[in-house]
Amino acid sequence: MEAMFIPDGEDAVVATVLTQGPWDSKAQYGGTPAALLTWAVEREPTLVPMRIARITVDMHRPVPLGRLRVGAEVVREGKRLQIVVATIRDSAGIEVARATALRFRLGDGPDAPSDPRLAPVATPPRGSLRVRAQRHDDLNGFTGALESRESGDRGQATSWYRATRPVMAGEEPSSTVRLAWASDFTANSGNYLDLTRWSAINADLTINLGRAPVGEWTGVATRAWYSTDGIGHARADLFDLEGFVGTCTASLLVDEVAAPYSEPAS
Repeated sequence: MEAMFIPDGEDAVVATVLTQGPWDSKAQYGGTPAALLTWAVEREPTLVPMRIARITVDMHRPVPLGRLRVGAEVVREGKRLQIVVATIRDSAGIEVARATALRFRLGDGPDAPSDPRLAPVATPPRGSLRVRAQRHDDLNGFTGALESRESGDRGQATSWYRATRPVMAGEEPSSTVRLAWASDFTANSGNYLDLTRWSAINADLTINLGRAPVGEWTGVATRAWYSTDGIGHARADLFDLEGFVGTCTASLLVDEVAAPYSEPAS
């Protein structure tokens, strides 16, 4: 398969098996709708040069494979800031996910990227290639477009991720789209629970970008917290190979149900 999504008309795409997640053979991994919505936002024109400062992705329902309608609308236009709402609808026209993006104008900024009185956020090393076992249930199709590398020296769950296939057929994904695709690892890479007993699924992602990412790789250094009321939170620092880029947070629904990736195929 050449890409995660294939254009199918002016406002429609077909989600391929490279979007498939571990929970349901007909539903996507959370990073692929995040990438698609970010792609839709970036296609909207601006009055002056701008970039995404924050994008929040809400996944109301499982996002299916197959034909989807994708749209974006500027709901607040300006020369200093712009707000874009992008949506994904299934074949029945039901909205399954949306993103609200805040874009700021580009201008001159200070020379100090962070507070010089504080230690800088260290960029984690990019270590050895992670080899993934083939699953017997044919789920996790998204890993067919994934290269990941270990990095375990930060006291957090840290890995590096790179998409090896285009998000949209015939297009090179922007670094921001690539980062959005990798950002869903915020939700469960830091899961410290017994995965044969507990699962934690996210219905949202909020990405704040201190600067524009560059390149193909995204480092995700994440930590999770789980409450006795069955609700959790995950937070990650995001990196490219040049250093700290921003953060991602996710809200988690914690259930006493085994995670689908708790037992690798034998």
